[in-house]
Amino acid sequence: MKNSRQKILSALLAIAVTVPVIGGCNFVKQPETSLSTSINETKSPSSAAAESSETAQEDIVVKTSEGKTVIDTEYVRLIDGVKAEMMQPGYWIKEGCDKVLMTPDEIAQFNKNNRGVITAGDKTKFPKLDEFPETLEGKVLRSFLTDCAKAAPKDPANHYLNGKPTTNEYWQELIAKSNIDGIPEEINVKFGYTVKRMTIRLFPTEDRVFEKTSDKYYDEMIFSECMPYMPVAVLHESTDSEYLYVVFDSYAAWVRKDTVALCKDINDWKARQNPGQWLVVTGREIRLGNDPYSSKTTNLVLPMGTKMELVPAEKAPKSTHQRTTFGDYVVKIPTRASDGSIKDEYVLIPVSDDVNVGYLPLTSENIVRQAFKRLGDRYGWAGDLQANDCTGITREIYRCFGILMPRVGQSNVNGVYKVNMSKMNSTQKLEAIEKLTPGSLISMPGHMMIYLGTVEGKPYVISACGTFVQPAPGSTEALHPNSVILNSLYVRTKKLKTWLDVSTTALTITPAST
Repeated sequence: MKNSRQKILSALLAIAVTVPVIGGCNFVKQPETSLSTSINETKSPSSAAAESSETAQEDIVVKTSEGKTVIDTEYVRLIDGVKAEMMQPGYWIKEGCDKVLMTPDEIAQFNKNNRGVITAGDKTKFPKLDEFPETLEGKVLRSFLTDCAKAAPKDPANHYLNGKPTTNEYWQELIAKSNIDGIPEEINVKFGYTVKRMTIRLFPTEDRVFEKTSDKYYDEMIFSECMPYMPVAVLHESTDSEYLYVVFDSYAAWVRKDTVALCKDINDWKARQNPGQWLVVTGREIRLGNDPYSSKTTNLVLPMGTKMELVPAEKAPKSTHQRTTFGDYVVKIPTRASDGSIKDEYVLIPVSDDVNVGYLPLTSENIVRQAFKRLGDRYGWAGDLQANDCTGITREIYRCFGILMPRVGQSNVNGVYKVNMSKMNSTQKLEAIEKLTPGSLISMPGHMMIYLGTVEGKPYVISACGTFVQPAPGSTEALHPNSVILNSLYVRTKKLKTWLDVSTTALTITPAST
């Protein structure tokens, strides 16, 4: 069960986003009725070696006598019930998986129907991001920062900073740093874009606070992820002017000031959200090179789903930063100038990188292939460790198709084929799941999974997972992969319930009429 501190944090995110909340993964700030992670079931340090996706090199991929490509189990451990051939996307891609599930127009309508409404505990709401005004009453922001202040623990000695218990004075200093008293009666909203990948924070600090001295995975200060080139509304500064309080598409919190570049006005901000053409990162991630002419772009990590303005060849410069532009895509990305304003830079992306001109077509095959690019990846609570949790990787995967999934409430989005399994028995659930197309989503309290298919009566899924118990008879040990794993729904929770038993919702991102 969650302690009082965790319940406060859960309530914060629950009131922060009022898309109908049933889904969400390992997100401490959700209510018990949402899919927030049970601390007893997933919040524990890693104790089992997790295979990195980077280890899936050619030397551990072999062919059977029938010519099928499989993972060599001499080098890669598999969860009970998983066969080597299942570790390749082609195993799950069947006839009809190339059918387009939604057109671009339908995706645009889906995104509009599922915009997040960010709400404080007293029911105060932020405007939807695409409707944000140029001025905002200060009392609106005051409600949200007051909620954050209430999240300071009543038992600070049970929370650890650098291995030592925190104090009440420490938390009061963070509340003061939030500058609630400095909120004006009317806020002149600024608009900008994020320029790098970071996490956004409950308080304006990079301090990492944990519930156990041994824990390095579940930083309690993290609110969510900040991905590159996301539009934000900027509302406030911390007292030390090092942090900004910003509103994203479905959440709001503190982020380092050097992460945000400001547009000249709201019109500039809106125009940048709809470039004529764009390039999308479709690999697990790409890394910009070491550029001696640009410290702003050197070694930037761009995760899956990152969208960048693409410059047509006839309009692109013939060279940039002493490099001719042969054999590369030319993209224009926002960087932060010394005065905090946006400074556009041309960047070359090799055509050999795993990127796509425009969004990928939304098909079951493409969803499965994107999901397998994350297999073995490190688990990253709310975007920490340059990785992501279960709803985080779902957001990244679906961004490749132009779909903006909410940070939480993913299992209750509007405009999809959906099955409520909460009152079904196991047989009924199996029947409902077998009707799903590969790439559909299955949720349970605390977890979101991507469905792959059913083999010999067993449904299989891929997801970013913190903790599970093997399905083998007699197994009771809680394992901590903290990785993206492939498994059947017969793996179990720490309470020894199968994932099938506790699954509550299944959905396919497709028009509800189909």
